[in-house]
Amino acid sequence: MKKIIFTMFILLSFIPLQGQNLYINEIITSNTNVITDDDGSYEDWVELYYTGSEAFNLEGYGLSDDVNVPFKWVFPEYWIEPGQHLLIWCSDKNRTDINFDLHTNFKISSGGEVITLTKPNGEVQDSYPAIIIPQNYTYGRQTDGSSILVYFPIPTPGATNNSGTGYNEILSQPTFSVDGGFFLHKVLIYQLVIQIHR
Repeated sequence: MKKIIFTMFILLSFIPLQGQNLYINEIITSNTNVITDDDGSYEDWVELYYTGSEAFNLEGYGLSDDVNVPFKWVFPEYWIEPGQHLLIWCSDKNRTDINFDLHTNFKISSGGEVITLTKPNGEVQDSYPAIIIPQNYTYGRQTDGSSILVYFPIPTPGATNNSGTGYNEILSQPTFSVDGGFFLHKVLIYQLVIQIHR
């Protein structure tokens, strides 16, 4: 009997849990012209991506912009399909009717906040660091579900990131220490001075 229980335990330990295949795939924190929600307004959003082989129920999962309140917004009974990219609007409208777009009860600060997806048992499923993202850019996984996070100048809400070009960092706009204009090179000035004195 002990052998059977031990064998069952070993076999079950190799079966992947469906929730482990759930990722925060892409986020936007300052959306002014990318895409509008069901009310026609530009709102922030979080995109989830699911790599499992069977539909998975998100009921009880928490989404939050506050590490101290992991269940700030809780998913209703929603079955995410294999390969699905699910868009959740971070609009402060708090809508959980699965027949319409889902909306959280918070907005994401453009100054950067930690975004956390939490399992019903309180374990962190996935999270994004507090990072400043340029307006109308997104921050996401270089390929769907990968560990590499990059900036996307062309967001892909509700679609794959695999065909987009991502960047590791966004450089500040260059500033010039001297005002623009016409300048004579020192060597040229020296030659002019010599010619004048001849």
